[in-house]
Amino acid sequence: MAQTLRDVARARRLSPDDAQDFIQTAQVRLLERNYDVFERFTGRSSLRTYLTVVVTRLLLDWRNSVYGKWRPSAVAVRLGKTAVALERLIARDGYAPSEAIEHMLGRPDAPSRDDLQRITEALPFRQRTRLVSEEILQDMGGIWFEDPLDAAEQRQTERRIQHALAAALTQLPAEERWLIHVRYKQHRSVQALAQILHTDPKRLYRRFDRALRSLRRAMIAAGVTRSDVARHTMGPASPVMRRAV
Repeated sequence: MAQTLRDVARARRLSPDDAQDFIQTAQVRLLERNYDVFERFTGRSSLRTYLTVVVTRLLLDWRNSVYGKWRPSAVAVRLGKTAVALERLIARDGYAPSEAIEHMLGRPDAPSRDDLQRITEALPFRQRTRLVSEEILQDMGGIWFEDPLDAAEQRQTERRIQHALAAALTQLPAEERWLIHVRYKQHRSVQALAQILHTDPKRLYRRFDRALRSLRRAMIAAGVTRSDVARHTMGPASPVMRRAV
């Protein structure tokens, strides 16, 4: 069972922290139920397949409890089922856009690579959010109040992250810094940049992915938490990223 938990966490591309949290949570749930999943095994499939299905359901429950139930954006719904599937891979499962496209290309009914790239460019950037119940929202009342201490702490956190990001950017090669600047400051799409540079968009996606991974590693090494890196910096809509570049 432990190996199945690790395999599913790896297949669903959980971060190391999320994988550890999920595995520990799932093990507690299985222990609380005295591992009754083995008693329910009927032999209609292999034990490995059965356990993979069980663990995948546990993962969905864990993800909903931590990040809230994922729903597609209105843009993705309007663009159709392929857009919804792409957005699910990127926004919920944590795939990079180029990786999500490669994943979709493995499906028998997948559109062309160019169509998938156009759809990906049209999707809105979405950060993972935590949802709360309607009861909690009702208890909050209708008047919004910003706690000045929380606001000051938030601004301090953003400044710290921005300084770490600016320092991380200096470690990138000059061409990668230029690409990041044009992408985030001038809001150019990867497809448009590929045309300017006369290069394959797929290769350019990979370059952006590598550059962003380098930025993440440098910022985490500088003391920024993984959650702050994901929340404040990674995405074309990130104000911290736009100010830093």
